[in-house]
Amino acid sequence: MYLKCLIILLSYVAHGSTLVSKCDQTPPLSDGTPPSIDKGLFHLVIEHAAMRDDKIFYTPDQTYVLTINAANSSRPFRWFMITAEDPAVDNSVFEVSRKVVDVGSLKTLDDDSKSRYSERCASTVENIDSSDKTWVEIHWVSPKQSSPQQQIRIRAMVAENREVWYTGDNLTILLNMEDSKRKDSPPLPVREVCTLCSEARYEIIFKGQWSRVAHPRYYPNKPDENGYSHLIGASHGNNFTMWQQGAKATKGLQLLAEEADVSVMEREIIDAMVYPEGTRTLIRGKRRHHPYMSLPSQALFRTDRIHHMFSVAVAMRPSPDWFLGIYKFELCNETEWLDEFEIPLYPWDAGTMDGVSYESPRSMSQPGDNIERVEVGSFNRKSPFYQLNLNDLQPFAKLQVRRLDVYPLIDVDCSKNGEEESESMDIQEDAPQEPIVGETKQKLDAMERCDVGVWGEWSPCFPREGVCGPGSRTRIRSKRNLFETESENKQEEESTGSCPKVTTEPLIQNENCFINCF
Repeated sequence: MYLKCLIILLSYVAHGSTLVSKCDQTPPLSDGTPPSIDKGLFHLVIEHAAMRDDKIFYTPDQTYVLTINAANSSRPFRWFMITAEDPAVDNSVFEVSRKVVDVGSLKTLDDDSKSRYSERCASTVENIDSSDKTWVEIHWVSPKQSSPQQQIRIRAMVAENREVWYTGDNLTILLNMEDSKRKDSPPLPVREVCTLCSEARYEIIFKGQWSRVAHPRYYPNKPDENGYSHLIGASHGNNFTMWQQGAKATKGLQLLAEEADVSVMEREIIDAMVYPEGTRTLIRGKRRHHPYMSLPSQALFRTDRIHHMFSVAVAMRPSPDWFLGIYKFELCNETEWLDEFEIPLYPWDAGTMDGVSYESPRSMSQPGDNIERVEVGSFNRKSPFYQLNLNDLQPFAKLQVRRLDVYPLIDVDCSKNGEEESESMDIQEDAPQEPIVGETKQKLDAMERCDVGVWGEWSPCFPREGVCGPGSRTRIRSKRNLFETESENKQEEESTGSCPKVTTEPLIQNENCFINCF
């Protein structure tokens, strides 16, 4: 029988499976005595978790503080264990599973002399010595991703001596995954297809709220150097990603987050205007520096059934590579464009520079990390977010989006669904292509000499510092469709007087300007 079990066990290990069993929390020096009746002498407590209807909820990728407290200081404990586990391990002595449930991780404090990671059980912390204790603290970091029905159990054991030890309800916490949206989640899910037969014009307002009062821990020593970069973003379709959690930062986002420079990101947005379902409107708002950081930064943009979402970013100075923003904010609903919404913003880490605080010495991350939230709930005492849960952190800004106008599409057949359009495109792609010769080649050669549009209007003047004084303004033009007719190109030549000779002509221009301070 023993040999048979061993063969089965080796078979599962060979195929990459994992044995999952319930942690035996019996004290290592126990004489075999079963646990005593739990009389409430010791309690396991979790901080920052939400409670509703007698249930406790956790939010993914958050830090929670766990403590074991003795109700009476005259009854200390010597040994303890704390285990994070899947409640399903109770179903059998051990369970063979190809996929271990992520139950998060338990973390000891840097200066903690009471606890260590257990070698007996996974996801378990235990005592270092047998000295008397009336209180012990560790951290639990919830899993980054959980299924909606996921439950996690935190179970503790406390031992006064070899004969007297406790487990039970007062030392057990059952956690349910929070099913409500995070405070900084957009109201609508991202849609693959927007069926609205209209366009919309929106106003976006960025309102800074980073201050010594709201964020006192390690607030920069020289607040006069504090500031936000220009608000930069785009309305776009499904084929454009300005930035996204879990992805690598583009060159534009890297320069924005590290140097508060929007120039490369502007280029990325403008270049994407020629892509199907790329970008439509370049969003650009004023930058704000101390003491005007609370003043709003505003911009206008348009959306349509192709470009039905927007993304924006604002760099924070000083910081290693932190920024605020939102990505793929959907504006298209089943029946109408979103009317109005306000969303709080919290810092993101571009993953390109190391640093734990606003004024940390910066060094390049090797290798570069993905874009993630700044380490809220950090275990580093030098961090402004030490032991802070996202639910307890004050927002660093608020972003308001407000619909101004809706324009019905005229002479446009909106009855076609995405499937019909896709089939039509497939037919065109499968059709045999004629060689480019003779007159056809001449037309394409002519269009190559005129493949950019006319200049748009100049943007408002954006001051380099504060709200007035010298600044700069921008105007842009888009690349032309290479399949426009020769007559259209000739018409543009007549209206503009000249046509660029090469495709490398600039698509954006900047010039100096001045805003009167009186």
